[in-house]
Amino acid sequence: MKTEHNEKPVLLIVRFTVSALVMILLSLATWWNGRAGFARLLSTYAAKSNSIAAAQTASSLSPNDPETHYVQGAILEAAGDLPAAVVEYAEAARLRADDYVLWLSLARTRELTGNTAGALAASREAVALAPQYAQPHWQLGNMLVRAGQLEEGFKELRLSGRNDPSRLPAIIDLAWQLSANDIEFIKRAIQPQTPDSYKALAEFFKKKNKLTEAVEMLRAAGSGAEPERRLSLQELISAGKFTEAAGLWSMDHPEASQNMESQFRNPGFEQESNLDKPGFDWRQDNKTDSLSLSLDPNQTKEGHTSLRIDFNGASNPGVPVISQLILVAPGTRYQLQFAARSEGLVSGGMPYLVVVNATSNNVLGQTGLFPKETSGWQDYVLDFNSAENISAVKVMLRRVACSSSTCPVFGHLWLDNFSLRKL
Repeated sequence: MKTEHNEKPVLLIVRFTVSALVMILLSLATWWNGRAGFARLLSTYAAKSNSIAAAQTASSLSPNDPETHYVQGAILEAAGDLPAAVVEYAEAARLRADDYVLWLSLARTRELTGNTAGALAASREAVALAPQYAQPHWQLGNMLVRAGQLEEGFKELRLSGRNDPSRLPAIIDLAWQLSANDIEFIKRAIQPQTPDSYKALAEFFKKKNKLTEAVEMLRAAGSGAEPERRLSLQELISAGKFTEAAGLWSMDHPEASQNMESQFRNPGFEQESNLDKPGFDWRQDNKTDSLSLSLDPNQTKEGHTSLRIDFNGASNPGVPVISQLILVAPGTRYQLQFAARSEGLVSGGMPYLVVVNATSNNVLGQTGLFPKETSGWQDYVLDFNSAENISAVKVMLRRVACSSSTCPVFGHLWLDNFSLRKL
């Protein structure tokens, strides 16, 4: 039978043995962690100094660390040793298989070594791991295109552009290069569905002077492209592309006539207009405190209101008071009709109405000077011819030149009931 005296030495031996084992394990863990930490330090140094020797030492110290293999692969790739880089990238991806960046690096170097199938397989691994990121789709899409698989390639590129719209111009440019300038090919390749894709296509087509297609894309972009439409509208008008400009302008003015040729916008001044925006509505060109425009409900020619212009001091007679841009057919005779009345007009530079070529500003026709005073409304008729190269005219209220650039004018003028018809 065992005694308490015999049990104590045994327990002491067991405890000592366990403690020794724990100490050994802790020492091994400390040594291993130190080894791994040193390997990481070497790997960091290798990456900064581009030292292949340091990278190799780091990999040998910590062979199961994917980071050391990745750094070694990057240095080998930069040095042009692509087969060796593939080996290191493959080992890094094996050790950390859920890291899409490692698969992308492996795919890139495999393609560079001519292993297209292996490159595509690695890129697909990256896409599966990070489908919400743009870069995997971008790399796989470009690889597929280079492999001649255009349909699947542009499918991936579209996903890349959806996740990162900044890539869209490059994707569109690639489609253009492959299309031999085929607009329909580009549309099929890009398949725009978002405002960003429509706007990117519009900007590209505009740069290629495909203005009809650019307008089509901006219209399709909807409300998400209003600032871009406004900018493009001004650019088209400045470039004399009035038909394209009208198509774009009508997008934000659905109440406008489908056929805008010979059509005045708000001809009787029956509703408020934004006189600052470019387009095919009334615009106030001459901005000064001495000129004020308002809708007047008193004594109208027709309808509920007319335009009242109050002159109260100096203004530049070289700048139109108000104007409207109107589409016309080339080589056609037109008749402009409107009504006006005046009260107390006094100036050395009296106002008159003029029609000019919207491109060259050459005068096509004009009225005489409006009288100082009328007893009521007077009807005006003005005939003019559009030349063969004219697609738009501008109707303007102007003043004759004075000896002074800021010739004063005082009094009131009313305008109403504009119309334009072919003769």
